[in-house]
Parts: sequence; C-alpha cells; structure tokens
Amino acid sequence: MNKVGVSNSLSLLTAQSHPATELRIVLIGGRYNDFPSGKSSAGNFILGQNVFNTSRRTAQSEARQQEVFSRRVTVVDTPGWWWNWPRENTPKLDQIEIQNSVHLCPPGPHVFLLVIPVGSDLSQLIKSSLKQHLELFNADIFSHTIVFFTAVSPCSDKNIESKIRRSPVLQDQVKKLLEKIETLITNNGFRHCSVDRSQGETLRKEMRDLTERASKRFDQVQKQRNKLKLQIEGRLQVYLFIINYSAAYPVDPHYEKNKNKKNILIYGKISGCQNLYLFCKSLPTTDTCIL
Repeated sequence: MNKVGVSNSLSLLTAQSHPATELRIVLIGGRYNDFPSGKSSAGNFILGQNVFNTSRRTAQSEARQQEVFSRRVTVVDTPGWWWNWPRENTPKLDQIEIQNSVHLCPPGPHVFLLVIPVGSDLSQLIKSSLKQHLELFNADIFSHTIVFFTAVSPCSDKNIESKIRRSPVLQDQVKKLLEKIETLITNNGFRHCSVDRSQGETLRKEMRDLTERASKRFDQVQKQRNKLKLQIEGRLQVYLFIINYSAAYPVDPHYEKNKNKKNILIYGKISGCQNLYLFCKSLPTTDTCIL
C-alpha cells in the first residue's frame, strides 16, 4: 500500500473512532434542463426529515439543524444556477444568497456538498459555469468539497423520515456520508472553510438594497398596470355610451328633408384617451353633449 493509501486509511480510522460532535454542511449545485439538482432533497436525506421545501425553487439560503447519529448537523440549502449558463446570467440576488450561505453556519462550513444529478452531461460549458460559480467563494472551497450524486423522483421526499428509520440501507448511506465528511475534515487538519466575517454585513447590505430597488420597481409596474386598466375601462365606458345613445336615437334617413333638425356632437374625453368625436344626424336634442 502506498503512502496516500495509508494516509487515507488512517484518516478514515480516526474519523470512525473519534466522530465529530458538530458538522456544518453547505449544499451547492445547479439545474440542468428541467431537472433540479436535488439539493433540498439531499438536505432532507441527511437530516432525516422534510425540513427543506422541495415543491418550489430555493430562492434564499436557509439553514436547518438536527441531531444525526449523535452529531449536531447543520445543513444550509442555497439557490441553484443553470448548469449551462455563465455566472453573469445568474441573477445578482441569487449570487449574493449563494455567497451568504457560509455566514449561516458560523464560524464556517466544514464541507461543501456539490450536488449533481446522476446522468448529467458534464460538458465543457457546464464545467466552465461550475468553475465560475465556485469562484463566488474563496479559493479554500476546493479542499472542502465533496461531489454528491443524486437521483431524485417527484415523490421521493414523502415521509422521508419514516423511510430512513425503516431502511437500514438508507441509514447506512447517511452514516457513511457523515464519515466521509469527517475524513475530509481530518485531512484538512480539522479546519473549517475560512470565512470573512466582515463580508457578511456587506452582503446583507447589498441584499437590502437590491430588495428595496426590486420593491420600488414592482410598485411602479403596479401603478402603470392600474393606470392602464383605468384607461381601458374609460374607453369602454365611452364606447358603450355612444353605442347606447346611437341605438336610442337612430340616424334619420330623411335628413335632407329635415334640415330644420339639429345635429349633435358627442364629445368624449377621458384621462389618457384620445378625444372622441361622433356626429349623429337628426337627433332632437341640444347641439353638444359632453361626457
């Protein structure tokens, strides 16, 4: 056995004989076509409970904690990115949320689980996108990362807690994963990934600013929609008035013989609408009707 093999064996024995009392895990990954990465499902699998919502896209980084095999395990779920998109196409708020994930498990994560769906085509384009998104973290991330392959079915998260408890195989898989994480921690000299605490406040300020700007844009759009709605309703009211009025007072076909009768000008003006003129002949009313 070579030196690397001996070192890995010793690390595994150390991890098994002296399990860590606390593990901090950050889940990262992206989406490929219509298939989610399964990060939230992986978090539920590790913690043995449905603590992450798998029915929707993860929009914000969120942390959950549970005792698993006598270890206090913290798992942080993060927004994903599209595997085949460059980082510049990932929304800025998503990038900030991904960066902020390391501040949700202080003093820093022991491991990043890079969650990849089984069968994903890891083309050069996807590898480039992955590298760009991992650069959201500091360079220390590569020595703290484990690749975690998933195969998620739509109903796989239902009653996950009872499934794991009833299945020795699933329990064994969770236990082996935690041991691999502990082996990585041992190889890293029991160091967690370094985190710049001052960056946390900066990220939170950026999130607040982006959220406020987004809220203002939303309010502006709502005002424009309401204004347009009133304009459309105003036009409809004018048109209906004209239609009803014309039906009540039809045009006299013998207008040339009845020139003593007056013409009427119906003048409709609604805010935001064009002026509307309608000449109705032979109406026994005043000269002008203003709507």
